[in-house]
Amino acid sequence: HRDLHSFPTRRSSDLRTRSEDLPVINSDELVGQSPLMQEVYKQIGKVASSDATVLVLGDSGTGKELVAKAVHNNSHRKDCAFVVVNCAAIPENLLESELFGHEKGAFTDAFETHIGKFEQASSGTIFLDEIGDMSLPLQAKLLRILQDGGFERVGGHEHLTSSARVIAATNQDLTRLVSERKFREDLFYRLNVITLRLPQLRDRHGDIALLADRKS
Repeated sequence: HRDLHSFPTRRSSDLRTRSEDLPVINSDELVGQSPLMQEVYKQIGKVASSDATVLVLGDSGTGKELVAKAVHNNSHRKDCAFVVVNCAAIPENLLESELFGHEKGAFTDAFETHIGKFEQASSGTIFLDEIGDMSLPLQAKLLRILQDGGFERVGGHEHLTSSARVIAATNQDLTRLVSERKFREDLFYRLNVITLRLPQLRDRHGDIALLADRKS
């Protein structure tokens, strides 16, 4: 194989299957050819073939959702749904319904049954962004679905299952949150099966011009 750092490309889209270690990255996804990003691409290629849960760590703006999408697009689930849930952007009282759905009449204004994101992503991938902001009660319900795939809709009693692959992301220190009892330790270990840690932008010197060109 050629040296991974020798590609004269400007976008990661050009890094297509020239090495078996590199995944196919579309032009509207990750940008970068720095050595640190080359390592990220290799990690994506290695984890994509697995169904294991992935935890993506990195600062805001480093491309955590794009990494999750690249993992999905290079997996056997690529023709199935890729569903995104931002756990920090949805009010806590609505997040449970968003994730697991609700039955008609479960609460005020629940005029019809709502299919949650885990059902929508059942054979695909669900990306849980900002997982560190999830409340402890919801963490317990997420732990259950990671353990056996089971859940119920809000207001329902029917046992449902989802085979969706879970990719979670955060810019927070989950180890610290665990020590502060703000994040369940058992959930942390369930999520932390495979960890992809994204480099900080200030460490990707060679990619700054590419990122500026992308945004211009």
